[in-house]
Amino acid sequence: MYMPVSIVSELVEHLQLSEISLRKAKENAYFCEEGWSKKLRSLVPVNGITVSHIRTGKLLAVSRMVVAVFLLITMEDFSDRYFRYQDVLFNKSDGRLELSGNNYAALWPGDGKPGLWMNSISRMGAIYTNEAIELVIPPVFYDCTRILDAGEQIVSRDLYWGAIYDECKVGPEMERAEEMLVRCVERNPFVGEPYLVLGQLYLSQGRFEEAERDGSVGVGECIGRVSWEGRVAWAMVLLMKAKARSWPQTSWAIINPGLVK
Repeated sequence: MYMPVSIVSELVEHLQLSEISLRKAKENAYFCEEGWSKKLRSLVPVNGITVSHIRTGKLLAVSRMVVAVFLLITMEDFSDRYFRYQDVLFNKSDGRLELSGNNYAALWPGDGKPGLWMNSISRMGAIYTNEAIELVIPPVFYDCTRILDAGEQIVSRDLYWGAIYDECKVGPEMERAEEMLVRCVERNPFVGEPYLVLGQLYLSQGRFEEAERDGSVGVGECIGRVSWEGRVAWAMVLLMKAKARSWPQTSWAIINPGLVK
C-alpha cells in the first residue's frame, strides 16, 4: 500500500489527535467532529473509491465497506505469510513494502528472516479503524491506533535476529542477547516473540517475576513469526513455570514441559 511520506506523517499526527478527541469526549460526554477526522476519512470517501481491475483494467466501484474488509484481510494475509523473501523479491529494504521492484529470480524461501511488512499493515490499520464502519478492530498496534515507523521496524527486526541467531547463549552472550531484545521491544512493541524469548531468558536465570511479565505481554501480541497457536502454547509453558518458580535444567526436560507430573 503506497503512501507518500508526507501522508504517513499526517496519519501519525491524526492518530494522536484522535486519542486526544476520544479522551475529551469521554470527559465531556460529547463528541464534535474535527478537521483531522474529516481529512482522514477522505482517504476513503463515503461513496467508496474507483479502481482498475488488476487484469482487465476495467474501472470498478468499490464501497467503503468492501475497502475496509479488504484492508483487514490484507493485514491478516501479510502477517500470516510475508517474511524477508518478499522484501528480496521486490528489491525493498526501506521497510515500506511498496511492492514496486522486480527481482523475480529471488529464490524461495530465502533465509527465513522476518520481513519488513509491519509498517505497511500499521498504516492499513490506521485507515481501517478510522472509517466509522461497524467492524471488528483487530488487536494489533494498540487496536490500530499506532503506526510503526519504517526505520524503527528495521532496527528492531535486526536486533531480534541478532539476539536469536547464535544457538549458544551463555555468560556474556546471554547478557548481550538480553540487551538486544530489550532494545528490540522498545523500538517495536507490537510483536509477541521477542517478549517470549525474553521470558525464557529470564526463567533460565531465575528471574521469575520478569519472566511472568514478559510472557503475559508476549501472548497478548497477535503478530509474530511463529503461528499464533505456537506462541500461545509456548507462552503458557513460560507462565506456568514462572508461577511455579522453576525452569528445566536439562534438554530432555525442556522438550517435556507439560502439566503431567
